[in-house]
Amino acid sequence: MVDVKEFKGLRHVEPEKFCIKPYDVISEKEAEELRKNPDSAIHMILPEGENKYEVARREFERFKEKMVRDEPSIYLYEESGEFTQRGFILGASLADYEAGKIKKHEETREKPLQDRIRHIETLKANTGVVWTIFRKNDAIKAIMDEVSKEEPVADFEKYGYRHRLWKISDGEKIERIKEMFAPIPLYIADGHHRIAAAWHYWKKYGGEEAKYVMVFAASDDEVRILPYNRVIRKIERDDFLDVLKNDFHVEELQPIKEPEKHEIQMYYGQKWWSLKPKEVPEDVVGRLDVSILQNKIIEPILGIKDIRKDPNIFFVGGKVSREEYERMVDEEGNAAVFYLHPTGIDELEAVADANKNMPPKSTWFDPKLLTGLVFHELE
Repeated sequence: MVDVKEFKGLRHVEPEKFCIKPYDVISEKEAEELRKNPDSAIHMILPEGENKYEVARREFERFKEKMVRDEPSIYLYEESGEFTQRGFILGASLADYEAGKIKKHEETREKPLQDRIRHIETLKANTGVVWTIFRKNDAIKAIMDEVSKEEPVADFEKYGYRHRLWKISDGEKIERIKEMFAPIPLYIADGHHRIAAAWHYWKKYGGEEAKYVMVFAASDDEVRILPYNRVIRKIERDDFLDVLKNDFHVEELQPIKEPEKHEIQMYYGQKWWSLKPKEVPEDVVGRLDVSILQNKIIEPILGIKDIRKDPNIFFVGGKVSREEYERMVDEEGNAAVFYLHPTGIDELEAVADANKNMPPKSTWFDPKLLTGLVFHELE
């Protein structure tokens, strides 16, 4: 169902110094610190200056002096530590993305999309992977097991994880991988703007290599989604708890425990509360916990319609302690935290299969994939 292929990867000879987190999760403070290292990919991924795209191009040319160009290859990438995940890095057909065989679950926003389009047009390369998943496939996982017994071309520690990269250039093995991916759909986990930008490039410039975008394809039982929680800065109504009781069973949370599916936990008034909806919608998007929170509390009660733009809300993804959330309210002066059960992989796939979109900030995949392990040039 999805046409995949090998490509001539471009790799830095010192990946531990070069690789960084994905561009969209790097804070300004982190970027400032990374820029102190002349060997960091930050200089081409998040360039500075009035003509930042030209800066990115110039930095890319500089970095190529310390890069090797592989023969046509597929790569296996594994992160191991507290959690282990792995997947193939390969080219996936943008014609299949256009046809809906690489399935999305969210819409892109114009400003970040235009930024990535300018970036890819200037560098003429995929510099970050599009994270995709496929439904568990034992045959594909068996090839991963086989490849991981060989010697990796990169093996180093960064951000608390061990990163290993294997290069697969054997023609017979490549054909086996391509055949196994042919009948299965891919689901975009993270990277909607990257793949949309690559599609725009291909439609504008054409070219056989540009027809394929660099993706990381992982089995859906080997990835992890963590909560993507909401923090509200101000709540200006005295009847807030009472109003919640119209649609939720509201109880003080005793003892403190992780939320179940269809349970929203809230820190408010120096207490943790359990909010369980009296009714759960049946439709594939409406029944998501992030949708219930948005449709029953954030928009109708708090008046926040556009969660991407309203300054009264911000988001915290990943592993953050309850003590830190309490501090955000008790010491920083925010009004409340909404603490969610993570969106499930099965829920993401169901929404994508239905050709619908999840609300913004629905999933936080962790650990994040490194940027800079391998690049895919389009010309």
